[in-house]
Amino acid sequence: MADSKEFEAALMAKLAHGQFDKTFLKTTSTAIMELRKQGLVIDDIFIKGKPRFDRIIINGKPDPEFFGKMKDILVRPKFSRFEVFPYGILNPETLKVQVTFGL
Repeated sequence: MADSKEFEAALMAKLAHGQFDKTFLKTTSTAIMELRKQGLVIDDIFIKGKPRFDRIIINGKPDPEFFGKMKDILVRPKFSRFEVFPYGILNPETLKVQVTFGL
């Protein structure tokens, strides 16, 4: 649980630099923590957009049971994009997930 609190504190510190409004920040951070709780190992978080930030991109690797749990998460309209693709030629059985949250 302490690891979860540390991750959430680091996540909020990173997302606060994007100067998003508080409602978007709260719903996005809750959705990211929910993805992590469902089994997505988060590698990177990117804040993108010009001239102002307008989206957050999450990269991660799912555990084997992640997709069984995802059917409950995907029905919510939080994601503007959800992509799944092989990790690489040398390791095709491992998948990579990219989730985009947009304004």
